[in-house]
Amino acid sequence: MKSKVGIALLWVLVFLLGGVAGAVSYRLYWMYSRPAAPRMVPPKPADIIDGMARELKLDGRQKESLKAIFSQSLHRYRALGEEYKPQWEAIRNETDEQIKQMLRPDQRAQYEAFLKKVYSRAPVVRSR
Repeated sequence: MKSKVGIALLWVLVFLLGGVAGAVSYRLYWMYSRPAAPRMVPPKPADIIDGMARELKLDGRQKESLKAIFSQSLHRYRALGEEYKPQWEAIRNETDEQIKQMLRPDQRAQYEAFLKKVYSRAPVVRSR
């Protein structure tokens, strides 16, 4: 009788371990087999204008006015970015200097290489 209970418990244990192994395997497969999420690309102003024109049933004059509004806003955003660019660069340069001060000399060279690698992939050119 004792051996029958032991065999039954062993069978249940093997069954449960199989379920756990299957669940873990499925999770790993699911995590690593799906493609990477596409990068979010902001819509272009022309696409927004066309979409608004379709949805709101804008006439030609309204669509041209909308283009002018978007163009004016874009110029204002760019001017604002240029106005604050020196402040952003000053903060970034201060941060870089603080990081360099806490690093050992051998780490500073690695940090510079790291920055070159990171900023070579970035769309914004880093000024020094």
